[in-house]
Amino acid sequence: MNVVRNICVAAMVLGLGACASAPRSLNDNLIVPGERVGDVKLGMTLFELFAAKGNPRKTTPIPNTRATTYFYDGLTVAADDNVYWIIADDPSYRTDVGVGPGAEQILARGAYGKPKCVVTQEDVTLYGYGDIYFDVDNVSGKVKDVGIQRDSQACDG
Repeated sequence: MNVVRNICVAAMVLGLGACASAPRSLNDNLIVPGERVGDVKLGMTLFELFAAKGNPRKTTPIPNTRATTYFYDGLTVAADDNVYWIIADDPSYRTDVGVGPGAEQILARGAYGKPKCVVTQEDVTLYGYGDIYFDVDNVSGKVKDVGIQRDSQACDG
């Protein structure tokens, strides 16, 4: 009788273990406002950025700062000692509601509501929401890229 009970308990434990979900992969191309784009997180160190993405395609110092812009396929990352903004221009990157490069402006505006600021230039209009912003092509009406920061300076200066 004890053998049967032990087998039943072991089967239940193994069955419950199989139901446990694996930890969520950060390499999911998800844009999370104020937090991350895929496996690149705001606040991560340069060493962590290198470990996650490897060598950038291109590196450009940001004038009059200690910061540098790192260019990867589909992502542009700015960092001094830590990552402080990330821009996605590859359509595989999306927010949880489907906003990303190539999405319609109406979807982005509908999903995030009234922007904190709007800056229109010749080719693009920027819609800033604090921890996320969208550049929208003025001709096609499609999102060109999506940027995240902890607190956006996208509309400053």
